[in-house]
Amino acid sequence: MSNFLTPLRTVRLVCQKLNNAVRIAALRKKLRQEPAFLPPEDGPFDVLLNFPDSTINLYQVRQWYGPLEHLAQRVKVGILCYHPDTAIQISEETSLKIVLTPGYSDLTEVEDALRPKVILYPNQNYANYRILGLNSSEHVFICHGESDKIYMASNWVKIFNYFFVAGQASRDRLARHVDNYDVNDRTIMIGRPQIDIFQPPPFHWEDKRTTIIYAPTWEGGRLTMRYGSVASHGVALVRALVSDNNLRVIYRPHPRTGIYSDDFRNADAEIRRIITVANETDEHATHLVDETPFGWQLNAADFMITDISAVAYDWLTTGKPLLVTEPEQPKVPMPQEGIMTILPKIKASASPSIVSIIDSILRNEVLLKTFSEGADYYYGDRRPGASLQRFTDAIDHVLDERDRNLPTRDCRRRSLSNASPTDRLPASSLKPRATIIRPTAAMKNANTRTTLAVKTISRAARRLLASTLLTSRTQSLVARSVNFAEYHQKSPIFVTAMGNPEDLESLVDWLPALELANRSERVTIIVGNLYAYKFLCRRTGLRILVGDNATVTESYYSGLAPLLDVHFDQAKLNLREAGHNTMRHVYVGSAADLGWINNRLRLFDSIIQPPQMPDEMIRKTLIQFPETIDIVSVSAEDTAAARARVLEDAVEYSRELRQASKWEVG
Repeated sequence: MSNFLTPLRTVRLVCQKLNNAVRIAALRKKLRQEPAFLPPEDGPFDVLLNFPDSTINLYQVRQWYGPLEHLAQRVKVGILCYHPDTAIQISEETSLKIVLTPGYSDLTEVEDALRPKVILYPNQNYANYRILGLNSSEHVFICHGESDKIYMASNWVKIFNYFFVAGQASRDRLARHVDNYDVNDRTIMIGRPQIDIFQPPPFHWEDKRTTIIYAPTWEGGRLTMRYGSVASHGVALVRALVSDNNLRVIYRPHPRTGIYSDDFRNADAEIRRIITVANETDEHATHLVDETPFGWQLNAADFMITDISAVAYDWLTTGKPLLVTEPEQPKVPMPQEGIMTILPKIKASASPSIVSIIDSILRNEVLLKTFSEGADYYYGDRRPGASLQRFTDAIDHVLDERDRNLPTRDCRRRSLSNASPTDRLPASSLKPRATIIRPTAAMKNANTRTTLAVKTISRAARRLLASTLLTSRTQSLVARSVNFAEYHQKSPIFVTAMGNPEDLESLVDWLPALELANRSERVTIIVGNLYAYKFLCRRTGLRILVGDNATVTESYYSGLAPLLDVHFDQAKLNLREAGHNTMRHVYVGSAADLGWINNRLRLFDSIIQPPQMPDEMIRKTLIQFPETIDIVSVSAEDTAAARARVLEDAVEYSRELRQASKWEVG
C-alpha cells in the first residue's frame, strides 16, 4: 500500500499546481482586458518599481507607497506586477499606476511600451534577473529596510547601477564585505524616506500602559539566515509580557513566519492563542496581533523587541529603546560590527525574565543615548522632510544620468526579448508573439483561445509532472554530492551551471580548457538538476556535484572554498550563486551570439570575451559600465591551452586577494 501512496501524492501535487496555474492564467487574462492593468496610453514611465513576487511579500513594497506617491507628483511612476493576485491587491492600496505582465516570463511590454528610464527593486528576488538584462534603463536597488544582515552586503548588489543606501553605516558595511565594488560611486545615501510620510495609527488607547511591540522576523530560507525568534523566544516572551498589567503587547509576526518550519508555525499559533486568552480574561487588556502595514507602530509603541532584521533599524529612526533577540541557530553569522554589537540582547533562556529586563533598559540613560547616536550613523539627517528630499534628489540624479549616457544604438532589442541561448527565458516567452495570450483582435476568436488554452495547460502539466517525478531522484544525487564534497579536496575553480542541457553549449566548448586547468587547479562543476548532471557526465570526467537548493549549494561553497566561480550563461540560478562574496565571479562570453552583453554583466568581477570582439564593445554598449570590472580576452589562437592559462591567471589573482585578507572567508 505504501508503494501505491507515493504516486497518488505525486498526482495530487501535480493537480494542485496545475489547478493553481489554470486559475492564475484565467485571472491574468481577465485583468489584461481591463485598462487599469494595461500599459498607459500616455507614454512610457520615468520610474518603474519591479515586483515579481506573490502577495506574501507585499510588505516589501507597501513601505514604498508613500515615497513613490510623493515622487509621482513630479515624474511618471508605476509598479510592474507579475502575479495577478498581487496586482489586484496593490491596486487597492495605492493610487500609483499598476501594470500586469501579459505572462510571468513575458516582459516584452517593458521595452516596447513601458520603456522605463529607471527601474527600482525592493528585493533581490531571483525573478528580477530577466528585467535586469534591460540595457536602456538604469537599475536601482532600494531594498525593503536597513539592517546588518549579510543580505545587505551580498555580492548581488553589484548587478544594480546604484544602491540607494540609508546612510554611512551601509556604506561602511559594503566596503568591508563586497570586493571589487566602488561604494562611493555606486551608492547614494537617502536616509529613510518612509519616516517623512505620516501614517495615523488605526488604534487609539485611552489607558497609560507601556506599549511593547514584539516584531520577530521569519525563519529564513536557509540555516545561515535563521535569525527568527518565534520558535525559540516568542512563547515565553509574550506569556511574560501579557502577565504584567502595566504593559500592552503588539505582536507583529513576519508575513512569512512558518512557511518552512513547523516549529515556527506552531509557536506563532500559540502566541496568538496567549494573546486571545489574555484579552478575554482581562476586560481592560488591549493586546494586539498586528498584520497592518508597518509605519504607524513607530509612533504608537514605546519599546521594541525584535530580531536581527530590518524592522530593528526602522525602529532605530525613533531613537526609542530596543532589545534584540540572540539567534539559537549556531550557523547564523552574527554581526561583527555596527549597532548590533552594542545593543542589549536576550537569550532564549532569559525570555521569562523579559519584564525586569525591559525595566533595567528604560532606567539606563547611557544606553538610551546609544540609540539616538546609532540612528544618526545609520540614517544621517532625520529632520522632518530631509530623507524624502534626498530620495527625490537621488531619482533626479539617476534620471539625468540615464538621459545623458544612454548609448545611441538601439540596445534594447538585445536584452529582454532576444531569444539568444544566454538569455535563457522560458520557451513560452520565445515563441512568435501571435501565440502569446493577450487582448488583441486575433485573440478574440473563440477557437483560437481554446486551442491556446489547451496547449498552455498541456505544456504546464507536462512540466509540472516531469519536475515532480524527478525530485526524489535529484535529491538522491544531492545527498551523494554533499557526502562527496565533504570528504574530498578543496576546489579552487567552481563552474556554476544551474541551467538545463540546452544552456550548456558554451560550457561544453570550454571543457577541454577546464580539463587542462584541472591538472593544476581542481575544477568542480555545480549543476542544479538531473538532466544537466547526466548531460555533462557523458562529456567530461570532471567532478560534478548536484545542488537543487540554496542551502545545498551554500554548503559546497563554504566546504570546498573556491577562489574562482566561472559562469557560461545567465540562467536565473547562476545569478543566485553569483551572490557569494568570498570568491571572484567570472563570466565567459561567446562569439556565437552577443545576447549575453547586457546589464547583468555588472554582477561579475571579470569578463572573458572572445578574441574577435572589440575591446570597448561592452563599455560602449552599457550605461556607465563600472571600471572596476576587468575585461580580458583569450589570445588570438583561442586554443584550449590559451583558455586554460586565462583561468589559471584568474585563480592566481584571486589567491593573492585572499592572502591579502581582502575577503572574509567562512
